Amino acid sequence: MVIQHALVNWNLENLNPILKKTKTLVLGSFNPNNPNPNENTDFYYGRNTNHFWKSISRNLNLPENHFTNNLQNKIDCMVEYKFFFFDIINSLHYICNNNAVLNQYVNEHIFTNYTDNELFRVRPFNFNNYLVHKTLYYNHQIIEFLEKSQTKRVIHTLGNSRINQNLIANPLNNYLGFNPFISQIIQTCNNKQIEFVPESYSPSQIAVNLGGQMYRDNLDNWINQNILEE
Repeated sequence: MVIQHALVNWNLENLNPILKKTKTLVLGSFNPNNPNPNENTDFYYGRNTNHFWKSISRNLNLPENHFTNNLQNKIDCMVEYKFFFFDIINSLHYICNNNAVLNQYVNEHIFTNYTDNELFRVRPFNFNNYLVHKTLYYNHQIIEFLEKSQTKRVIHTLGNSRINQNLIANPLNNYLGFNPFISQIIQTCNNKQIEFVPESYSPSQIAVNLGGQMYRDNLDNWINQNILEE
């Protein structure tokens, strides 16, 4: 089973001019393409529970739902403030001897409120007494983009438990492939004199709910400083 990124539903060709002028690149993890189209988003961080665009709204003194289900408002904001997005994972590939069990796992743990801890678990694991094998395919377009673009800054929303303040990516093992890929991104930034910001906040509803008002304020300040301020 292959789970593609939700961007297979998005028409991004008209956004190439934004990419060429991007000042800040925002890296996320993965947005799964759900077979139920009503469960998919219109763009990165597009779910109405996510706080990324809500934070932009709060910083700009706009109604919190200003960007919800409104791609044009998102595009207008990206044009004005020169930022864009990539997720570091392109697709998830699963193998299991029982398709019904695999479908159950994916529906319960990927299509429904998955966490990055679940996403980055790739060693074979047992689910309902069946072994599940998983492979992550990373988005090497990020490297190509950084090598050719005029981007000045890269930030990420994976949180500092995933990429810490010393820019060490966890988990470290090469079996996952995550640390080598992130290291390649950071090295490309160094070669191009692009700032890779070590501080990170996740805009997920889970992170904001757990962190409370102080976390939300820190998220808003972080987005304002790294995306909206000149």
